[in-house]
Amino acid sequence: MIAGAGLAAWALIFAGLSMRVAVGSAAEFKTFLAWLLAGLLLLLAGLFANWAYGVFAMSYVIDRDTLTIRWGFREVVIPIDTVQRMVPGRTLDEPKVEGLNWWGCHVGAADVKRIGYTLFYSTHSSPDELLYIVTTEESYALTVLDQAVFAEEVQARAALGPALAHHQRSAATGIAAFPFWRDRVAIVAAAAGAIASAVLFGYVYASYPGLPSVIQISFPALNGVVTVGDKSELLKIAYLGVGIFVANSVLGVLVHARDRASGLWLLASGGMLQAVLLAAAVLAFERS
Repeated sequence: MIAGAGLAAWALIFAGLSMRVAVGSAAEFKTFLAWLLAGLLLLLAGLFANWAYGVFAMSYVIDRDTLTIRWGFREVVIPIDTVQRMVPGRTLDEPKVEGLNWWGCHVGAADVKRIGYTLFYSTHSSPDELLYIVTTEESYALTVLDQAVFAEEVQARAALGPALAHHQRSAATGIAAFPFWRDRVAIVAAAAGAIASAVLFGYVYASYPGLPSVIQISFPALNGVVTVGDKSELLKIAYLGVGIFVANSVLGVLVHARDRASGLWLLASGGMLQAVLLAAAVLAFERS
């Protein structure tokens, strides 16, 4: 947990430093890069904070009929009557886990000899702390220090028989339960909108220093109306693009939970509006 939280704090500190450089700086490409770096570091900080929380919240709960594995915003429910055997990790070779795999955090999957494909929800530091739970559907690797007591609890409840029928399942909880995270089309649409917004912002900031202090902006659709003003007015195009992207993304994720088609349209339209604003920015800069 300390490792994940430490990396999150590192990314957050450098994001703050990048924002400090960007805030109040002149509108130029270097300032855009500072904002972009700050945004990427904030995303990285959120990612590591989520993983650190997953380790912090990891638990195994045995109740009347089920063994529940809790990892962050996810729960894996295993009916006790599906458990076929429990194998101590000290009797097997230590496998290489594919997924999150650093000191004190092993969440992912591995091909374990004599067990097969196994899902890891573990914080072990040595194979002696591992206990493999083999069920009729999946195999799981858990960190259990007192394996004898754990096995006795599982066997005692298995001997009682199930009071209610349960199905083995994995479910997201909290913010992770939003269907957006499981919809690749929605994620691609949101990512495309983010990239388009960054391109718009970068173009405006890169082109801005070359403009004269006072510019003329023409409006052909309004019978050639021409206005004269400060060039800072053109920066509003970039700010408008960012605002539209943020608003469409938040609304898109929320609406997607109730109606996928409407949510996808909101997410995709955010990117399309960025393209329209980029075209407007190119014309405005060329005519200024």
